[in-house]
Amino acid sequence: MGRRGPRRLLVTLAATAMLTAACTDSGGSTESTDDGSSAPTGGTFSTALGSDPEALAPTSQCYSSDCSQVLSTIYEGLLTIDPETNEQILGTAESIESPDGKVWTIKLKPDQKFHNGEPVDAASYIRAWNYTAYGPNATQVGFFFESVEGYDDLQGENPKAEELSGVKAVDDLTIEITLSEAFSQWPLLMSYTPAFAPVAKECMEDLAACNEEPIGNGAYQMSEPWKHSQYINVEKWDGYTGDAPANADAIEMKMYSDLKTAFRDWQAGNLDITSGTDPSQVVQAQQLAGDRFLSVDNGSFTAMGLPYYVADFDDVRIRQALSMAIDRDAIAERILNGIVSPASDVIAPFVTGSRDDACEYCVYDPEAAKALYDEAGGIPGNRVEIWFNNDGGHEAWTQAIAEGWKNTFGLDYEFKSQPFTPYLKALDEGTTTGPFRTSWIPDYPSPENYLTPLYGPDSPSNYTQYESDEFVQLIEEADGAPSIEDGIPLYQQAADVVLADMPVIPLWYGKTSIVYSENVENVIYDPLQQRLLGEVTVVS
Repeated sequence: MGRRGPRRLLVTLAATAMLTAACTDSGGSTESTDDGSSAPTGGTFSTALGSDPEALAPTSQCYSSDCSQVLSTIYEGLLTIDPETNEQILGTAESIESPDGKVWTIKLKPDQKFHNGEPVDAASYIRAWNYTAYGPNATQVGFFFESVEGYDDLQGENPKAEELSGVKAVDDLTIEITLSEAFSQWPLLMSYTPAFAPVAKECMEDLAACNEEPIGNGAYQMSEPWKHSQYINVEKWDGYTGDAPANADAIEMKMYSDLKTAFRDWQAGNLDITSGTDPSQVVQAQQLAGDRFLSVDNGSFTAMGLPYYVADFDDVRIRQALSMAIDRDAIAERILNGIVSPASDVIAPFVTGSRDDACEYCVYDPEAAKALYDEAGGIPGNRVEIWFNNDGGHEAWTQAIAEGWKNTFGLDYEFKSQPFTPYLKALDEGTTTGPFRTSWIPDYPSPENYLTPLYGPDSPSNYTQYESDEFVQLIEEADGAPSIEDGIPLYQQAADVVLADMPVIPLWYGKTSIVYSENVENVIYDPLQQRLLGEVTVVS
């Protein structure tokens, strides 16, 4: 399996974050929609970022939700994916086609411009992709190009090449991409804008300046340079000719290091939309917002990993028994306040291909679990060490799982909790000695993105060290399917292999809670693009 995949281990329960909206600067106008109705436009609103982004130049270190939120607002990508239907919506691309899943042809829409007036053409994409994929540049998103022919030649201390051999301009508005192997999900991968955005020539000539005031091609442009740890302001760009919405005239993105502080600002009327709210405030938010409280799947998947390198967990019956002894419904409702939904698959409902009955051993049945545990001979010493990071709000639910195992099996336990950085190091080095918390959020809306990165033998995120020839074969067949749709049944079969072997115990899918006030409408959350800020309307 050539694609090693990204590393999107979530630190906290922020995947259960809440979007909230409060008072706004109104005074907007209206414009006609396609159906003849009127939608308000104009005005200004503010939204929160959970932290100062690590970077804003799309060719550098942008690989977090806050950075992605900004870049998805000021850049328009080749395509996006509808968060409700999973359909592809072309952006700067006029068409994306392939006869065999290996050679892809992208035709760009004509007459597109960057905010500085430069043309958005094939060269603007190719120079960005070559820079991003070039190993010595050490970008965070270079791995997105692993599937492209010639990628390996750009890696190492002394690369053999500086440009991807599998990317070339056919003409000013046509790009041809040749992959090392057929990959039916390639268009979905290209929907991740921070990795696949075009970059203006002026920006490439001074990336440091571009990082402070990016030159995008989207419906919004920077209105002033980035004020680190304070705010990022954008305004509607009059030169935009695409189809992406830009209802408000301007957006202020305020930075907060603490979710509770942002929530207090919302309550005080100083902030319109937050990036997230502490889970302890969910009930309060529901009471304040009433019917303006929404809860939507955010694509995250949380599980307990079981280390394949520890002999105590060699017997699949032990792994299955541990899973059946977890009361997911009770934990979701009583401890996590309904901000998660119990998992029934290793593929989250966010993408096509998820099923609500795939996991036979995810049903709570302590009697059957005890019988299976005893049949397998139990865990030696009837004691287990449970690992999790202690800076993400995981103590209460981990305690509930541990007590469930103790009540069902008489299993003694010890917590091995630590801050996220050393915890991630333990996962990387394979030094965890028992079940460990893991959580995943996808980069693109494909069932493949829930499988290859977590269970592929070459993936750095395969923390269980799981290996299965059958799984690899099915993934390869799915990758080489004639279309995205044709690959789904094969990915489901690969998921069934994982569920049968159970290297991880599926726990739950994350939700994002959205709260908005009377002053803001059309607040929409997309697991990939976060808040769709261009869709937000400011109303009186």
